[in-house]
Amino acid sequence: MRNRTLLGALAIVSASLVAGCHNAPPSDTPATASAAEATTGHDGARLWADNCSRCHNVRPPGSYSDAQWEAVVHHMRLRADLTGPESRAITEFLKAAH
Repeated sequence: MRNRTLLGALAIVSASLVAGCHNAPPSDTPATASAAEATTGHDGARLWADNCSRCHNVRPPGSYSDAQWEAVVHHMRLRADLTGPESRAITEFLKAAH
């Protein structure tokens, strides 16, 4: 089951890479949030919506398991130019939201 979960997460990441992602944020959105700001669930939700929706249709947090979201956020961190605190806040939000 674990291998199936990892394969599913890798398939999601691969599809995301094939679809492409642009690193430039919209001009009215700050490129990063402060480390302190990126520690609450609310900021995780905002960061998820602001960063991930630039390139993807936003999926409900319940679409994937905690392990799948961890893999997706980990692999997309560099493509979306997220800081460590930002990616942790997004992951925490996604895991808490389902």
